[in-house]
Amino acid sequence: MITRRTLLGTAGAAAAAMAAPARKRRTMYFNDARHFYLYSFDPPMSDEDSWRPIDELLGTAVNTLIYGVETGGLFSRSKVAPRAFSNNRPYTSALAWRAWYNMQSLIDRGLDPLRVVIDRAHDKGLDFITSMRVGGGKLDFARKEVRDGRFAWLEELAGYPVEGIELDLTYSPHYFQPAEARANAPVMSAYVRDIAAMVRSKGNNRIVGARVFPTVAMNEAIGLDVKEWLAKRYVDYVAPMFYGFHQLDPHLPFESLVAAAKGTGAEVFPVIQPFYIRKDLTQENHATPAMLRAAVANLWAKGATGLIVAPWFRWPLRDAEKSFLTDIGDPDAVRDRDKHYIVPHREEEAVQYGYGQPLPLVIARADPNARFSVPLYIADDFSSKRIRSVRLLLKVMNMVGPDQFAVRLNGASLESEPRRRTSHRYGFQWLDYTLTGKRPRRGENLLEFTLASRPEGLEGGVTVEQVEVAVDYGLPSSMFERPLALEER
Repeated sequence: MITRRTLLGTAGAAAAAMAAPARKRRTMYFNDARHFYLYSFDPPMSDEDSWRPIDELLGTAVNTLIYGVETGGLFSRSKVAPRAFSNNRPYTSALAWRAWYNMQSLIDRGLDPLRVVIDRAHDKGLDFITSMRVGGGKLDFARKEVRDGRFAWLEELAGYPVEGIELDLTYSPHYFQPAEARANAPVMSAYVRDIAAMVRSKGNNRIVGARVFPTVAMNEAIGLDVKEWLAKRYVDYVAPMFYGFHQLDPHLPFESLVAAAKGTGAEVFPVIQPFYIRKDLTQENHATPAMLRAAVANLWAKGATGLIVAPWFRWPLRDAEKSFLTDIGDPDAVRDRDKHYIVPHREEEAVQYGYGQPLPLVIARADPNARFSVPLYIADDFSSKRIRSVRLLLKVMNMVGPDQFAVRLNGASLESEPRRRTSHRYGFQWLDYTLTGKRPRRGENLLEFTLASRPEGLEGGVTVEQVEVAVDYGLPSSMFERPLALEER
């Protein structure tokens, strides 16, 4: 059983060291109760299937399951909320049919579908945090009856024997009329305060968490004064993410949340997403182990105090996924291992909320005086003699050999660095630099591009589609884990 003292932040840890054991580092896995659980098995549900969200994590570094319990209702035997999928029977979707009748098969046995996974988690030594989507549809939280309705759901959930309650504020994050959002921030702060007090009153040492947008400013724009929540310790942790943005982002800009949490004792648990340049659900490109290690190393370096792994990884979990879930438990586990840093692509919905990415980078025409930049954060220490090689890989659309295309790293030209240029499928070229004399630095880096000229008869510009940095430590696993795409270039 955890204690509130285990949640002390780094600023308070030294002062508390004489009074309490070292803070428990949290490694969390999120299961939304649907995609890799209730959707996946035909009813009736067996004991083994009902325990799957817990048992698949055993033997990894995961010590806390976050369980998403709301989808238009609760995945429980609720007395105050509709049961999930209760409003669309009879079903035309196999997924919804499975979810409803799997829950019903447990209820027919006198069981509560939520209590089943809670008890299994505790039997196996895992902490359990119930996550509920607070928003949804066109709810207006300026209205007291809306707030009271969601509060009743949370109060029932807090009555279960769990370690904590998480407020998912990133799903359908429309809490107020847009023009009234900032003015209503005190309303939401008071609401979060009251929820936290209620949750903590239900049992000793309860955790209250919140899934929020990656930056303080993004949250403030929709009426969430996360700085106040942290300063007044309404929440014990925040989990920066953007719902629906499933691309792995090694450069997640959550530093403002780290700064806001400093000295409060609250923690910051960024969410790790699974896809490498995800186009849609039919074109899943799961990140490789080296890509995941790079992201994990960056998140630790940027100030994470724990990590949350989102769903959508390959499932059922294989040895590769379980190995990753073991590596993320300790920052040292990824320090001197191969990494593959990537820059995610823009998604317009995220951009609308202020969460933008620099790619694809359009250079509309040749101009020797114009520079276009892409920031990179890299956690590796490039003074280390353990690093065998560093490669910078650029996928540039509409490029031809005679183009005068200059690349700078932290202001230094890469003209003298070894480079291999390859063409693929007519529409793009890869520029593959082996960085020997001009390597990145640990932390913030800046890549700059200039299209100085194009050959006679070719107008228009080019687009930098992908930017990647591969750091090779030369370990025996390197060739096995090398992303195939790198070797095809």
